[in-house]
Amino acid sequence: MRNKYQFSGYDGKTLDGASLRVRCLLKFNEAAVHASRHLERNPMSSTTGRALAACMMTAGLSLSAYSANAQTLPASEIPALVAPPNGINLGSTSFYDGFSTLKPGLTGLAYLRYEANDAITNVKGDDDPAFEDPQVDVTTLIAQVSYVSRLKVAGGALGFDVLMPFTNIDAEFGAAGRQLVDNGLGLGDLTFGPFIQFAPMIRQGRPVASARIALDVIAPTGDVDESRDLNQGSGAWSINPYVAWTLLPAPGWEVSGRTQYLYSFETDKISNPPTIPGFTFEDGQGGQLIWSSFTVSKEVSRGVSVGLNGYALQQITEDRINGIDIPDTKRQALYVGPGLHFDRLPTGILNLNLYLPVHVENMTSGPRLNAQFIRPF
Repeated sequence: MRNKYQFSGYDGKTLDGASLRVRCLLKFNEAAVHASRHLERNPMSSTTGRALAACMMTAGLSLSAYSANAQTLPASEIPALVAPPNGINLGSTSFYDGFSTLKPGLTGLAYLRYEANDAITNVKGDDDPAFEDPQVDVTTLIAQVSYVSRLKVAGGALGFDVLMPFTNIDAEFGAAGRQLVDNGLGLGDLTFGPFIQFAPMIRQGRPVASARIALDVIAPTGDVDESRDLNQGSGAWSINPYVAWTLLPAPGWEVSGRTQYLYSFETDKISNPPTIPGFTFEDGQGGQLIWSSFTVSKEVSRGVSVGLNGYALQQITEDRINGIDIPDTKRQALYVGPGLHFDRLPTGILNLNLYLPVHVENMTSGPRLNAQFIRPF
């Protein structure tokens, strides 16, 4: 039911007062920038012109302050025009992550991940009232080839990774709420980059720690249909360095983690931007992310471990549209669940993980099931 502060958008979407304030802020800032550039090119412009530009800048600042002091704005009320790539590693790797082969050659890895998202959360972590009965199911299959060379760097083996995700998105929403359109089945963004796998530390005849560092690049090869809201690709180049580590504090016990950072560059591929007369969506940039996966496990029989796995994510900068920060768009997530590790299989190693949401902000939320299979060639 529309409240008295809501208005019909020019593209048929419903905009409330808070959304209009943010959109007005974008338009004021854009106009002020254009005015400033005009004055730079025409230094003899009239005093009236300079005053106009100053007024526009002041208006933009006033709107910034007003929107910051106004009611909290759910992320759904500003279009989610930029988002992290679907294929980033949110718990896809888990137990014994810091260990990998030092033997030159190829290793094949496959990941299957299923997300049953039954909620879309706002900036407070509550279910967003703009959606009725959301169900966003995401199935991702990732194929990875890892090559270890004979070259040594800083005492470790230099290698190279290539990962290609295939993602299917199936979204349904109740008729009374906002509708988001998915892009079905398609390719995700290609990830590639070098890594250095260090030799394990040995104490009293047994390994006690191991680590790997990597610098991944994510290329915008994924499918992006700009008329749809939920896409496989991000449309942006990104860099994704990480550090993976494992500690073996006592026989049969394992503690691992992978700490990652994501920086996405600007893109002009924006998912389903609304029509706002007098304003053009030129580019967008997703906010910077820091996150870490973690595991603790105990070997219960030869080659079989049971344990706890999870990941925590924090977006540290706001999303940007046309170079302007969009308030209340930082994402946050904490997931925890049980997991199994099998490393005595005839053909390789298998990790199984269940991730359950503990706290999620500005993201889809729901249980995640993950399987990772590792096969040396």
